Amino acid sequence: MAERLNYQCKFEKYKEELIRLRRHFHRHPELGLQEFETSAFIQEYLGKLGYRFRIVEPTGIIAEHPCQDEAAFAGKKKVVLRAEMDALPIQEQTGLSYASENAGVMHACGHDGIVASALVLARILAEEGEVFPVRMRFLFEPAEEIGEGAKRMLAAGALDGEPDIFLMFHYAVDQSFGMAVHEGQASAMINGMEIRVHGKSSHWCEAHKGIDSIYAASLVVKALHDLNEAYKGKGPCLIGIGTIHGGEYSNIITDLVTLRGNIRAAYEEDYQALDKRLKETLNEIEAKTGTRIELEYPKPAVLPFANDPELTRIAETAGRKIFGEQFLLEGEEQLFLSGDNAYRYFLHTKGLFSVFLAGIPDKGYPLHHPKFQIDEDILPYSLEALYEILSGIDRDM
Repeated sequence: MAERLNYQCKFEKYKEELIRLRRHFHRHPELGLQEFETSAFIQEYLGKLGYRFRIVEPTGIIAEHPCQDEAAFAGKKKVVLRAEMDALPIQEQTGLSYASENAGVMHACGHDGIVASALVLARILAEEGEVFPVRMRFLFEPAEEIGEGAKRMLAAGALDGEPDIFLMFHYAVDQSFGMAVHEGQASAMINGMEIRVHGKSSHWCEAHKGIDSIYAASLVVKALHDLNEAYKGKGPCLIGIGTIHGGEYSNIITDLVTLRGNIRAAYEEDYQALDKRLKETLNEIEAKTGTRIELEYPKPAVLPFANDPELTRIAETAGRKIFGEQFLLEGEEQLFLSGDNAYRYFLHTKGLFSVFLAGIPDKGYPLHHPKFQIDEDILPYSLEALYEILSGIDRDM
């Protein structure tokens, strides 16, 4: 891999440790707010390095090293780095020797690699002491997948002391071996939704007495498909249905169909426009079919966030140095319509979201897939890229 990149990774010496840690977390995944073993492992690892940390109940960790006293780090930027700990309720199907040992739970989003990289970066800080380029605070965040972690971390003081910069990173598998940073908008505004189509139950032999909620639900699905094709917004956006449930008996007109899905948009104005058109569409289908249709958003929307321009330039310099032509500076047309509760941090300080491309050829299963895998060769390179970004912050800001 180094030869293909024409770059000798300086942190190759940490590869074995990175893989060991990543496989440990992969083997022992835990769901949000249940990451007790994961948290205990991290605490033990950091404790051996001399870190001071406090627990964000029930499992979160805010950690700093005592070598970073005011005298040694006077004038250096204060940087907060977030690492998510939680896994997903997915039964793993990779067949890996280190596959999940917890039934129905899997690290199918790369958080195992994120925590491993953050821990080794914490080790490097402990080894370098005052030579380290910036003053660091590490956040090991629980429950990112269910949108609960960031607000808990912030309430516990994650950004106390007015840090200068917030950093986050992820591993993606849509491309192989590289790095990507979005210029400007870096995440989408998203929300889950539930649509309940109420009809009237009847036996099919007396169909005239019923109101067919399944037929009406099919019109909803078709209308949303057409809306996605017709709507042209400022940026990428869509409405998607993921599940449909309705009916129990083949000879009965069911009186309820429940559709669950999501609405996603790069820009809030498109999100609001889609929401408006969705409600208008449902009203039209109600009038046409005689059904009653309810739309509910169970939680507040996850807001979008954008990369700071100065940090983007620093990340670009680091990425091109290490990954060469395999570094991608992406615009909104390449925006992956994902959201993250990390937007809460971006509301308080400028930040940067970097993506490390870790796809394995012929094994391109997407995020949240039971066969999701990352190329572990990326780990020391992504670690060095993070360090180079921190060095750039120290040098250029």
